[in-house]
Amino acid sequence: MNHIKETIAILGVTSVLGGIPAVVYAEAPRTGINQMNFTEYYNQGKQKLEQGNFKGAIADFNQVVQLNPQFYEGFCLRGLAKSQIGDFQAAIADFNQALQLNPNHADAYNSRGTVHAELGNIPKAIADFNQTIKIEPKFVDGYYNRGLAYFKQRNPQAAVQDFDRAISLNPNLADAYGNRGLAQYALGNSKSAVTDLQQAATLFSQQGNTQGYQQTQAIIQQIQQ
Repeated sequence: MNHIKETIAILGVTSVLGGIPAVVYAEAPRTGINQMNFTEYYNQGKQKLEQGNFKGAIADFNQVVQLNPQFYEGFCLRGLAKSQIGDFQAAIADFNQALQLNPNHADAYNSRGTVHAELGNIPKAIADFNQTIKIEPKFVDGYYNRGLAYFKQRNPQAAVQDFDRAISLNPNLADAYGNRGLAQYALGNSKSAVTDLQQAATLFSQQGNTQGYQQTQAIIQQIQQ
């Protein structure tokens, strides 16, 4: 999932957020020209992106968009790789190009929104997440990321509503329970906050996320003091 890596300072503890997204990959258009090389570079780029080799992925996606300048997914995934190494403006340029080629590409809106959030431009981030959800009303990351953006905007009530929706679409999303708990705490609902955080800790434990589990337990202990 493509999540904002923004830290949310509540009780002096950094929120636990998701890692590299699982992107929906569109099939490469068959041009008949350099098709073997196009497919090879595209598949290599995806693999490197998933492995965290972002510079290698960028090099492969450079070849993809050179061989097929109309292939929007190549720009989107290159933008995603660039965002992971902190090259945010170049990432936005790639997402813009992807959206110019395909104005209904929800992943590009979601990814561009996360970059805007990283840069501190929360209104632009929310606008992009709104578009993500408008295009795909069941896009879990759209609700989750918008919830984080609302929370960063000091609107915990709106954040809770988006986390509610994210959880209804994916009941195993530990991060959503954890951040909903933080939003509930910001609203003064300590009991609901602890309930959500305990559920987040349970899911983190079940999913083998030791860091998430430990950080969530630390937040619970601070709330209960």
